[in-house]
Amino acid sequence: MSAVVTGGTGGIGLHTATGLASAGHDVTVVGRDAARGAAARAHVARAVPGAGIRFVKTDLTELANVRALADTLRGHGPVDVLVNNVSGLFRRRWYTGDGIEATFALTHLSGYLLTELLVDDMVRAGRGRVVTMTSDAVGLADPTGFDQADVAGRYYGMTAYGRAKLACLAYTAGLAHRLRGTGVTVLAADPGTAATETARSMRSDLFPFPARLAWPLIWLNIRRMDVAGAARSPLLAATADTYETGQVVAPGGEARAPHPRATEPALIAAVAALSARLTSLGRINSGQG
Repeated sequence: MSAVVTGGTGGIGLHTATGLASAGHDVTVVGRDAARGAAARAHVARAVPGAGIRFVKTDLTELANVRALADTLRGHGPVDVLVNNVSGLFRRRWYTGDGIEATFALTHLSGYLLTELLVDDMVRAGRGRVVTMTSDAVGLADPTGFDQADVAGRYYGMTAYGRAKLACLAYTAGLAHRLRGTGVTVLAADPGTAATETARSMRSDLFPFPARLAWPLIWLNIRRMDVAGAARSPLLAATADTYETGQVVAPGGEARAPHPRATEPALIAAVAALSARLTSLGRINSGQG
């Protein structure tokens, strides 16, 4: 069995990759820094002697790189488990080489495109699993509609991130519906709030008012769970057979329904159409109906 973890050179992604190797998977870790990639390979090899572990260096903010990654992965053989872990939380608005707002491009579009390029192979095999990370930040999503990638008006990193995570969750809901009965399981995993490198770098200016007033409480909450504990939900989502496709695996391992907004047919359809247009994919099937 083979598994791929994007954003797997540190934090939750690295712990997820290590757990997958321990469960017997040959694991490919994807990241943009060669030194961190080498360190991740060494970490997994120490933790799981004899593990099959590979690192692929690429920058997933660029759609051409996502396409090249899919080709590389398919060249290594079928992908059984795909964990879309990579995301971006930025303090300032910026745009990728494709002209797409970076939070949306990295957090949602990279996983969307990689999944779409790999999932047909899973369907033909009659088995596979796609796990996409979600977050409580969905509740803070910027209200800009999904007729565009960028947020309208003033940019706040956390609300842009929440909106991108909402797109991820809506895509997951639509994909789960579309692939029901194919043998491919589609799940979201909520790791909770943990002291990852990204979380430790957060500052109050990522939040608009009045959410910014809760920053002291948010900061305390970040420190409650260690990073290894936060990897429990994606690891369970990737390996356990106790979940039904379309569910969210919560931090404690229990199954729950997605955020209500992510299951709205109109929103799922809007995310599907926007994602297909931005990635130049012909398929815009939202999975609904």
